[in-house]
Amino acid sequence: MLPSFANHVLCEMMALDGNERRRITPDKSPTHSVVLRPSRQFNVRDNSPANRHSFHGMTSPLTSPTSRERPEQLKRYSQQLHYPASYTDLPPYCGNLSIAKQRQAQVDRPADGGNRHTNMRGSMWNTVNARTSPGSDLQEARPPPVVKKRGLPRDERPRLKTLVRVGSLNVGTLTGKTREIADFMKRRRIHVLCLQETRWKGSKAREIGDGIKLFYHGLEAKRNGVAIAVSGPLKEHVSSVNRVSDRIISLRIATKDGFWTVVSVYAPQCGCTEADKEAFYEELDDVIRSAPEGDYVTVAGDFNGHVGQDRQGFERVHGGIGFGRRNQEGERIIELAEAHDLAIASTFFIKRESQKITYCSGGRQSEIDHILVRRQFLKTVKDVKTIPGEEIAGQHRPVVADVCIALPKQTKAVREPRIRWWKLTGETQKTFREKIAAVGLPDPCGLIDPVWASAASTILTCARDTLGETKGGRRGDRATWFWNEDVQKMVKAKKDAYKAWQKTKSLSMLAEYKLKKKEAKAAVARAKNAAMDELYDKLESSQAEKHVFRLAKARRRASLDVTEVRAVKNEDGEVLRDAVAVKERWRAYFEQLLNEEFSRKERNSAEPVAGPIQPWTVDEVRMAMKKMKAGKASGPDGIPVEAWRSLGELGVRWLTMFFNNITRSEKIPEAWKDSIIVPIFKRKGDAMNCANYRGIKLIAHTMKIYERLLDMRLRDMVEIASDQFGFLPERSTIDAIFIARQVMEKYREKNKPCHLAFLDLEKAYDRLPRAVLWEVMRERGIPECMVRTVQVMYDGSTARVRTSHGITSKFDITVGVHQGSALSPFLFIMTLDTVVKHLLEGPPFTLLYADDVALIADSRAELQLKIQKWQSALADAGLKLNLRKTEIMSSSGGDDVVLDANGTAFTQTEQFQYLGSILSADGTVDAAVRGRIACAWLKWREATGILCDRRCSRVLKGKIYRTVVRPAMMYGSECWPVTKAHERMLNTAEMRMLRWACGLTRRDKVCNEDIRTIMQTAKTACTEVAVVWTRYEKITTTPYPAGLGDGSYRKAPQRRTEKTMEGHRMQGYERAWSHQG
Repeated sequence: MLPSFANHVLCEMMALDGNERRRITPDKSPTHSVVLRPSRQFNVRDNSPANRHSFHGMTSPLTSPTSRERPEQLKRYSQQLHYPASYTDLPPYCGNLSIAKQRQAQVDRPADGGNRHTNMRGSMWNTVNARTSPGSDLQEARPPPVVKKRGLPRDERPRLKTLVRVGSLNVGTLTGKTREIADFMKRRRIHVLCLQETRWKGSKAREIGDGIKLFYHGLEAKRNGVAIAVSGPLKEHVSSVNRVSDRIISLRIATKDGFWTVVSVYAPQCGCTEADKEAFYEELDDVIRSAPEGDYVTVAGDFNGHVGQDRQGFERVHGGIGFGRRNQEGERIIELAEAHDLAIASTFFIKRESQKITYCSGGRQSEIDHILVRRQFLKTVKDVKTIPGEEIAGQHRPVVADVCIALPKQTKAVREPRIRWWKLTGETQKTFREKIAAVGLPDPCGLIDPVWASAASTILTCARDTLGETKGGRRGDRATWFWNEDVQKMVKAKKDAYKAWQKTKSLSMLAEYKLKKKEAKAAVARAKNAAMDELYDKLESSQAEKHVFRLAKARRRASLDVTEVRAVKNEDGEVLRDAVAVKERWRAYFEQLLNEEFSRKERNSAEPVAGPIQPWTVDEVRMAMKKMKAGKASGPDGIPVEAWRSLGELGVRWLTMFFNNITRSEKIPEAWKDSIIVPIFKRKGDAMNCANYRGIKLIAHTMKIYERLLDMRLRDMVEIASDQFGFLPERSTIDAIFIARQVMEKYREKNKPCHLAFLDLEKAYDRLPRAVLWEVMRERGIPECMVRTVQVMYDGSTARVRTSHGITSKFDITVGVHQGSALSPFLFIMTLDTVVKHLLEGPPFTLLYADDVALIADSRAELQLKIQKWQSALADAGLKLNLRKTEIMSSSGGDDVVLDANGTAFTQTEQFQYLGSILSADGTVDAAVRGRIACAWLKWREATGILCDRRCSRVLKGKIYRTVVRPAMMYGSECWPVTKAHERMLNTAEMRMLRWACGLTRRDKVCNEDIRTIMQTAKTACTEVAVVWTRYEKITTTPYPAGLGDGSYRKAPQRRTEKTMEGHRMQGYERAWSHQG
């Protein structure tokens, strides 16, 4: 208890009244003492131990020269301070407590030059205008009042904010240093590291080891470039990334209390023009201004400016503890800080000179790397310093800041173990089939639910015994297998040589450092190649294609900025972070989306058609299973179609009898009615907005087989009009695009205006009323028993949503057709074909591809009348036009608007992307060619992880290019009236891709034909694509317009698709004849 009283005494000695600001001024006179004023403030007149304290003119009992006087003095002092007298008996050693408190280290304590409060955790400063540090949480040391509830029992355990370390470093170049940066961040416990002068081209994200993810951006190689590296605990909470320029990049991290905006900057250096500097600071102003008011903002980077020590006039943002003298660029930094109320954090902390210098070159030292935070959060900054001795960048040193931020609670991702179905091949498949035959499947003619439950249990049990299961949980880091002990020793030797050279500055040590650096780089390259040998051996095997696409997909996923979003916004725009709240928001969003129905008119019910369904045959079931693609995600039951295929005839015959049992009983298993919705981000808009996600529904594969049986029967019963090109045999998007281009060419040829309307239906699949669907099926003459079979599949259907926090609870779905179902496309086009059959004019004036509708008219008035009729017919069936996405295009231009039935004007455009091909109002294909080249580059960037890998063979790269990149470039080229200029554009883009894949440039003087031979890739030619299309005789069977009535021909000859096709066909035939000869 006695030392406790001493602490109380010290507390009263060092407490300051916050309402009255006093200075602690030094005095050289040795006779002045510390006087405790009535407000319990003190002035340091002398720092000598003998004359340390005096209380109201009375000698302090702690420093009294006679220990015998202490009890009486302590008693009087305790009465003045209202302490119990029983605490006045102090041992002799307590007199030195106050002296010990004053001798605490001052190196890492901040000093901003303002009024400083002292507390029990800090030392008593002998500094001009001293006050408490920005990070102090004990500004008043006296016991708090009861109303603050401090010291009282709490309902929950109080959690302290986590100390997060953010840093900045100019690396000079990232090439060959990513693993060292990861190791540096791990050793120094850095959570976020801003990097400058990366000299990397591109805008991607990648894993660099130890769970650290790097977000980088650069426009030109070997110049500028910025990046931000985020450690494992925080990378999953990155909500957005903003790449402004090759000098500015920012990202937003979700925290427990809000969001943390981190900006990495690389300011123009001295050699840059004033225009470049002004542009940089204007962009940085926009980035900081765009950060929400409540965000914790940190701007870190290489500012290339000295802020100096002078703080006059800038006391709020400058702490006065800088290095060197301020220059013109430093004035810009302070102006930026003043404009946005940012504090230059390093100037508020007293440090040694070695912990201040961030740049050292040619004997010159300076502080040009800074960390800025919002002034209101300055108290959360606990420390800022430079770390000397790190050999990552030759001239720059890393600067780090410890800030107090409440990080979100780390929750382990819930990943259930999965059966390794991909191993179901060869001998394993035979073993699985034998186990199923030994155990035996249940009798398929019994009760539906017990039979299916028993069959599913048997299949899953045998699969687990044969194939095994994954462990679940988070996948390990596979990107740094090469970081073994030998490599680490070489890198450590390099760092030791660097430190020795920095100490001696001798030429011999510099040569030793360069040698060690070269050896370390070679060791990293050898270890990396050895670790990847097994992978590349797989890529050269017979199953290389499967491994290649899997690897390309994994590398593309790793390059995405945001892989999952753990926080979403509610309907009011408020951010939800709690796991329960996030799951409930996803469930409520999809429940509302999938159960909302537009108003409609009642349709006249058709008479039901009597007649039984013919039993399903083995051949039909075998054909339905054949149409199912392998490797797709399974439904909630976890049984993929590969399980039934591996059973051979046993599985086909069992399913045939089971499906016939379902049809007779008009009941499906209850397990089939459940589905899982997976939200897929559209890669545009706010990632925390649920409306920017597309829900993909995972349904049981066995149910999909049954749906395909119904689909084949329905297609034989119902005939769809020729206006529809979607989900029908021998019809595709190319047919619809070809007809649209032909119409525009014919109108242009006769100098007549062409008006087109591209209609978009709002949530067409999700809003289709099921009552309308049943009525349409009866109108089309489908037997009532089949109608009831489809009804059974939709009645009582439920769904759950898979989120980053787990799977939500179930909710009912009462509107629309199933997304991801094999039967839904035909049900939708059949319904649409029925409700608008009186409006279909046939090609070319009406073109439909599922819910994409194109209308063509001679005038705007005629087009407006057509749109209004379609809008009325769709509204009667419970469907609605999306006015925001419906657009109008006219070859004649003009300002006349087209209105809907309610008087709302539609958007007019000069170009429209119709089914993936850009149509221009002037009828040219220039925009279409450029658009396809841009799409090819997007595919190229997705596959650069393989195409630019030096270890992959060029033959394999050529195969990937032909199957992934080239189809994207040549899509729709069958109906282009191309010119020589268009073909040159396509060939130029393709040769750039092929040369990069080969690792060659034009300086290597390798001709294009040799590169095509190496890559086994023929020359890009629209002639070959057109010949392939015409071999199916689609041109002669597709109903395109032969003429459009009267009109005057244009004077100049025009390039026409028809003539292009004829020329392509003849060239193709001539090439074939010459090849045969």
